[in-house]
Amino acid sequence: MSGRTSELERLAREAGGDWLAVARLARLLALAARAELVLDVGAGPGVVSLWLADAVAETGGHLIVLEREPAAIERLTVQLKALGLAERVQVLQGDAHRTIRTVAGTIDFVRLAADRAGYVDYPQAVRHRLRRGGVLLAEGLRRPETDAFRRVVEDDDRFAAVEVPFCGGCLVAVWWPGERATL
Repeated sequence: MSGRTSELERLAREAGGDWLAVARLARLLALAARAELVLDVGAGPGVVSLWLADAVAETGGHLIVLEREPAAIERLTVQLKALGLAERVQVLQGDAHRTIRTVAGTIDFVRLAADRAGYVDYPQAVRHRLRRGGVLLAEGLRRPETDAFRRVVEDDDRFAAVEVPFCGGCLVAVWWPGERATL
């Protein structure tokens, strides 16, 4: 295990709960997608963002983090620099419903972890730029305010999706337009 991996695991364990499991899942999915452009909507404590930054360091990609809170941005920036991952990450401060529309390029992986009531807007904002086989990971789906989002993804036959029972319920969806997507 590398020194960076050890530090990532330590930070995830310190955060408690299911953070280590969801961080590992996010990293694994980004690697499996060979993600060149990863979009992280909501850094929160930064644990998953750091693991995604580590993944794009391996794929040669780039991570864009959309975060509203200055304290979360500062904490994440310090951690990225300490881990040697800052050059692969761009942080956009502001309301993600607006900043998500400023991201250019084909998106390979999207993580949703902010404004759960607004989750329903994010697939609309990125689906025309999500590459076929691109991954969407949404956290916190046990909250009632995510019901509309879940219906949008489940009713869109261009997504193949499955829920996993950690981090408040996560939805993993793969964008597969052109034929009925099934898992």
